[in-house]
Amino acid sequence: MIRVESIRISEFRGIRNLTLDFKCKSFGICGPNGTGKSGVIDALEFGLTGNVSRLSGEGSGEVTLKLHGPHVDMRNAPDKASVVLNVSLLNLKKSAIIERNLKNPNHPKITPSDPEILKALREVQVHPEIVLSRRELIRYVLATPGNRAREVEALLQLNQVEKVRTALQKIANNCDRQLPLLTTGVTQARENLLRALGITELTKEQVLETVNSQRKILHLPALKELSETTFFKDGMSTLGSKPPQNIPKTQALADILATHEAINEITGEKTAMCIAEATADLVPLAKDFAAIESLQRVNFYQIGMDLTKEGLCPFCDTPWDLEELKRHVQTKIEHFEEVEKKITVAKTKTAPLVVTIQKVKSSIESLIKYFGLAKPPVVCEEACKYLGICETRIERLTAISPMLETITVLTNLPIVPQTVLEEMNKIERVVNDLPEPTKEDSARDCLTLGQERLDVFHNAQRVKKIAVAQAEKARKVYDIYVATCDKVLTGIYEAVEKDFATFYGFVNREDEDEFKAQLIPSMGKLGFNVDFYGRGFFPPGAYHSEGHQDGMGLCLYLALMKYLQGDGFTFAVLDDVLMSVDAGHRREVCTLLKKHFPNTQFIMTTHDPIWLRHMRTEGLTIGRSVVQFRNWSVDQGPIRWDDRDVWEEIDDHLQKNDVRAASSLLRHYLEYTSWELCHRLRAPVEFRGDAQYQLGELLPAGIKQMRKLYALAKEAANSWNKKEELALLTTQESSFVNLAETSKAEQWQVNAAIHFNSWENLCKEDFEPLVKAFKNLLDGFTCSEPGCGEYFRVSPEREIPECFRCECGKTNTNLCKKSA
Repeated sequence: MIRVESIRISEFRGIRNLTLDFKCKSFGICGPNGTGKSGVIDALEFGLTGNVSRLSGEGSGEVTLKLHGPHVDMRNAPDKASVVLNVSLLNLKKSAIIERNLKNPNHPKITPSDPEILKALREVQVHPEIVLSRRELIRYVLATPGNRAREVEALLQLNQVEKVRTALQKIANNCDRQLPLLTTGVTQARENLLRALGITELTKEQVLETVNSQRKILHLPALKELSETTFFKDGMSTLGSKPPQNIPKTQALADILATHEAINEITGEKTAMCIAEATADLVPLAKDFAAIESLQRVNFYQIGMDLTKEGLCPFCDTPWDLEELKRHVQTKIEHFEEVEKKITVAKTKTAPLVVTIQKVKSSIESLIKYFGLAKPPVVCEEACKYLGICETRIERLTAISPMLETITVLTNLPIVPQTVLEEMNKIERVVNDLPEPTKEDSARDCLTLGQERLDVFHNAQRVKKIAVAQAEKARKVYDIYVATCDKVLTGIYEAVEKDFATFYGFVNREDEDEFKAQLIPSMGKLGFNVDFYGRGFFPPGAYHSEGHQDGMGLCLYLALMKYLQGDGFTFAVLDDVLMSVDAGHRREVCTLLKKHFPNTQFIMTTHDPIWLRHMRTEGLTIGRSVVQFRNWSVDQGPIRWDDRDVWEEIDDHLQKNDVRAASSLLRHYLEYTSWELCHRLRAPVEFRGDAQYQLGELLPAGIKQMRKLYALAKEAANSWNKKEELALLTTQESSFVNLAETSKAEQWQVNAAIHFNSWENLCKEDFEPLVKAFKNLLDGFTCSEPGCGEYFRVSPEREIPECFRCECGKTNTNLCKKSA
């Protein structure tokens, strides 16, 4: 909970030296484009957060805070570019001074260095959303659902929600990706077991029937049940018959046949079609070198993002603008996310190929031992090499990256080396030449090999069961997290949606008081539709005007900030965010801010003086809580309409005998002030549609209205029989009339000799009394109480005038006569 008391800006952006006293109240900054308004906003943001989003956000290009934050004449002296803020911490009931310069933007000097104050200011620093320009505002309205979700979640400090969801999704996906390979392993182990037992279905009845028939040949007792502890060879060690031949011929021939079938499958037409589809997806990705780099470094980037602080790159310790560095790295991460989606699709194309390779690998593995059992042994060097190639290909097709290598694997996948086929032919000939086994030998071979393959099958089942349980648990955790987040986000957005509709309906209550909106959250996305005059719900950009979209952006921002900070939403900066709002809704916007956020200090910029008057009229800004810049120069920075500065500047021109410059400045200042006087005093002025009023139309009207107010005030005092007040008013009126006559302001339109257009032709001696006369005349419109000096204001703003008063309250002159 913070408010800003004052700001002192030195050599920062386009400002050389400027002090503004906000007094912890809402404050308006007005001036033509290019007069330095946004420089004040940049300074506020820099003082509070150490950053300037305008110099670090999307589209900033090569512009950086460190290089381009100092005034152009001080670009080599960043220590001279500084901002000093006096702030009030409402919840602590303490004040503090923040001094920050561009040499060490992340190490401000805070006085006092109270731990409570330091903690509170750190919380402010992590909420850069206190500064809102139209560039940021419109992101909430016209963004895509995915981008809008990121923007809104960042505003609500929900960034970690999506990070956790993504991490859980990756874990679940990785667990799922293991299952097809493990399933293939179980399938291959099952088929090998079926071949060893010579059966077609793996049922308890068929297994026991086959095993017991072989045990009967060996005069061994039948097994009564089949369980994890069942041992096919139970009792075989007691048999004293001759040992069987090394290679079980029947089983070896079955395994050789299965291997030929697997090779025919990997070299067949169906596999070729799968390879073509997968290659078509991977070739475009392989050409994207940034994608390849992102795939290899994404974890590195993500860890680095979490470590990024203190304005130094966590990768190389090179000084960077913090926000620019994060944006740079985030761009790479976002590109990876897009690539990852495409890779996921590609993996669905390579998954069947992995199964095919695994089948070939498993079948050849079943033959390898036969090569060593042959007499003499048959060389299987090429077959063993090919097994290694198959393993590499499985890993490559599972991981996808590096993509160029994966494409090479796909190209070579159907090719089984001729040397491998020759080695298979050799072992096949050796097996065919073996003598036919006896019944006893076949029984021994069946039980021995069956037991081996049963153990392999059980182990494959156990591994898959564990993996399935892990995958189910990971997916369940992910689903619960998503469902919980959706539920929580729905609750958040329902509250935001309600406030948004209330705020927007209030601003547009003359024709959209029944306005409704829909914020539709889902993980990673946020849909946003609004009602269009009861015709249905549509995206804001579909039918609503640019001005209405700006209004929606502000209302959505305010609703989000209300939810995010609640009573802690005590400070916000609005930089030209509503310039496209039509004039008919400006007053309502000011009323909205004052009515719904009475405890929030708004610092607002505008180049339209009418906006400034609406802020005052609706009480959003009071007293001297405004500043108007009239010009800007690279040497001086913003030049404001200020009594002290203007009269001193006019005097400086006259000291140089430059009457032309002095008269021009006086004319413009009188026009500016006369406009303000007519507004405050409710002086009638002939209406102009372009609002381009001249001095001769404004100041005489203000003088005439002031005289009328004195006349009304004297009548009121006389009706209430307040003799002393009547005497005082008579004296004040007489003094004011003398000031007006001295300036001859009311005679401009009839006396060309003293018309302001002729001033520049006067000499210095003739012009100096004129300056003094107008200065005294303007003083006649102000409160004479020490420390006030405010121009009088008629109250109320509309309806029957009741009084004219000053902001300090010491002058409060009644205009209402006593009832008869």
